[in-house]
Amino acid sequence: MSEDFEPAQPQRARASPGIDGLWRVAYRVAFRLQRVYWRIRRPTLVGSYVAVWHADRLLCVRNSYRRLLTLPAGGMARGEEPRTTAVRELREEVAIDARPDALTYVGEIVSHVGGVEDRAHFFELHCGDREPSFRVDGREVVWAAFLSPHELRAVETVDVVRQYLERIGSTPARTR
Repeated sequence: MSEDFEPAQPQRARASPGIDGLWRVAYRVAFRLQRVYWRIRRPTLVGSYVAVWHADRLLCVRNSYRRLLTLPAGGMARGEEPRTTAVRELREEVAIDARPDALTYVGEIVSHVGGVEDRAHFFELHCGDREPSFRVDGREVVWAAFLSPHELRAVETVDVVRQYLERIGSTPARTR
């Protein structure tokens, strides 16, 4: 079987105090300022999300600046392609190195939240029999775990993730 990711033992890192705590505060402040900017300017956001699947479970993350669960994701840099963004964000947020051709493009989901249009390109990475190792930095991402669709029904997710789950038939009960 060819590997689409870097296999190893799974990890769930815990955030450490000190400098990581300062980073978390900086992310929270920056996110709040960004939301104010978004309400004023009403930009169109374009980014990529990666749904990492292993044994019918989805890798979900919690960022330090919001309580809702999401997937590894991020905004596209100027001139960057959605697939390149997806590979970069997967590596940056959970330390999974995936080959670009291992990601399957699912489609674009458009969400309107807080006056902002979010154009999210969704990709899937199916890991087969081996759970990929992942690591959170304790700064931007403070928690990550594989959750079943049943477990996802008990938690709140960001809107575009809810829409993705609806599209594939695994809807969580609560979103915000």
